[in-house]
Amino acid sequence: MDISALRSLYTSPGRFVTAYASIDPVLENAAHQYDLRWRDLAAELERRGAGREARELLLAQRGDPHQREGGTRVVVVSGEGKQAHVPFAHWLPGRSDVDLVDVGTLPHLRPVLNWMDSRLPHVVAIVDRLGVDVLGYVDGALPVAAVSQNTTRPPWHKARQGGWAQRRFESHVEEHWKHGAKGDAELIAGAAHETAAEVVIVAGDTKALSLVRDELPRDVAARVVVVQGSRARDGSVDHLADRVMGVLAAEVERRRAGLLDEFQQYRSRARSLVGAGRGTGAGRGPAAGAGAGGERSATDAPAGGRPMLAAADGPAATAYALSLSQVSHLLLAEDGAGDGPAWVGDDVTEIAVDPSGADGLRHPVRASRVDALVRAALGTGAAVHTVASGAPGSPTDGVGALLRYSAARPSIPD
Repeated sequence: MDISALRSLYTSPGRFVTAYASIDPVLENAAHQYDLRWRDLAAELERRGAGREARELLLAQRGDPHQREGGTRVVVVSGEGKQAHVPFAHWLPGRSDVDLVDVGTLPHLRPVLNWMDSRLPHVVAIVDRLGVDVLGYVDGALPVAAVSQNTTRPPWHKARQGGWAQRRFESHVEEHWKHGAKGDAELIAGAAHETAAEVVIVAGDTKALSLVRDELPRDVAARVVVVQGSRARDGSVDHLADRVMGVLAAEVERRRAGLLDEFQQYRSRARSLVGAGRGTGAGRGPAAGAGAGGERSATDAPAGGRPMLAAADGPAATAYALSLSQVSHLLLAEDGAGDGPAWVGDDVTEIAVDPSGADGLRHPVRASRVDALVRAALGTGAAVHTVASGAPGSPTDGVGALLRYSAARPSIPD
């Protein structure tokens, strides 16, 4: 999904209605159940005071469930009355159990971002000594790149013909295998580069796999994960799909754990510097600034101009970093901890997490804290990630950030 489609939502005026409804094709009468979900959401909107125009637009954009093999439909309605319109409507492919409706100052995009964070661009390649099947995926259920090609010239198999020509014939076949493996590797590498694949999942004949891996470019080979599977049409495709999904799920968890480990390292280092500064009578970091809210954070710089390390911990410190366009990765706990009120101004960098910080904003309005943090993150080019909550390295109150650069905050005397 193009992230610019989400950023553009914040240019739409007025109140937002955001609705999510999922469809499970395994259920009997799945399409009918899906339609009932949307009617329930519309009824809930009526109870919450949403206008008829917004409700009708929502139902009109719910999509055709008969053309889907599962997934979640998200629809955003902006404005009220005759000004109401739909700036965003999209299917989120894959398994999902999201069914909710939200009315607020900002669109509720966290479920979309959770889905995006769990979708890894990847390539699936199945090889044998004849050729390769390659599928490249970006963020949908259907491949954006697909090729099936026999790259090895005959003869493909070593015949047991015996005689003085046996060795020469076997050598000839092996050279064909190597030549075919080079062609396979080129097709796999092409798909990996086209999709910017973060993982390349390969399966197939053991000998063919060994030859292909030797031919892959180093950057692609470093992303290879081998699973069981074959090109044979023997009914094993479902098992291969399960293995692929398992690899992707493990890779997502590994990436999230890596972000949390990096965050914890920076936070621990910052806390040690803050402690050292306090021990020498250092001044405090400023309480002023959008989103600062007067809260001392683990990333405040001690005296002497020491740099603020590249992490922000807690809602106030994270909002302050977002107001400086400093965040590279916004981290939100998976259980929704850290939500509450916030205030936003005209610009995406205008954000405060308490009323006192709202005084410096232009035309401040109250919003959901998570929605406000997401708006600032998307508006300043930061990625948004869901991380485990309750773990030792989790951010305070479910909100933290990794920063693009370190910057010293001026200190003030006690």
